[in-house]
Amino acid sequence: MSRIFSVALLGTLAIALSAGCASSQMSRIDRNRDVYETWPIEVRQAVLDGKVEPGMTPEMVEVTWGRPTEIVTQGGTGDEVWVYQSGGSDGSVMYPGGGVYPGGRSGYPGGVYGGGYPSNRPSIGIGVGSGGGVGIGGGMGGGGMGYPGGGMGYPGGMGGSAIVTPPTPPDIKEVVFRNGVVHRADKPTP
Repeated sequence: MSRIFSVALLGTLAIALSAGCASSQMSRIDRNRDVYETWPIEVRQAVLDGKVEPGMTPEMVEVTWGRPTEIVTQGGTGDEVWVYQSGGSDGSVMYPGGGVYPGGRSGYPGGVYGGGYPSNRPSIGIGVGSGGGVGIGGGMGGGGMGYPGGGMGYPGGMGGSAIVTPPTPPDIKEVVFRNGVVHRADKPTP
């Protein structure tokens, strides 16, 4: 009985997860239901699968992938390129005792260090950086003097070693239109 329940629960979870991923796709189809229903069955299936195929119109592409991030017109060929960009980050370095160093920036943002100076009491360092990260850590000794925006502070403010988040490139897809229809399109990311 419990094995059947587990299999049923896993199946329900898989359906719910796949439905959650397609919710924005379905909402775009629902908003354009009147025109969607007039398209050939192959086009409707491609739109439903999130695939942009050669021969599609801009309206079909917009229902499939949404509005592009950028539209570039190529003068010599007359092609129009729709660029879709998502994700990506600059990366960051966080010191758990306070202070966050966003990628590519300098300075020591954030940092409140308790415990007084000099002191051998435990201290806690908390830092909020301009990159949006928050660092919290503790240590023995010193504790810092509580300078506003103090960064690393005195011994005791560091709660551990640096946590590095490397930069990640954005996901970029392109659709090239020639004479008003899709000439070439990148494959969707899974």
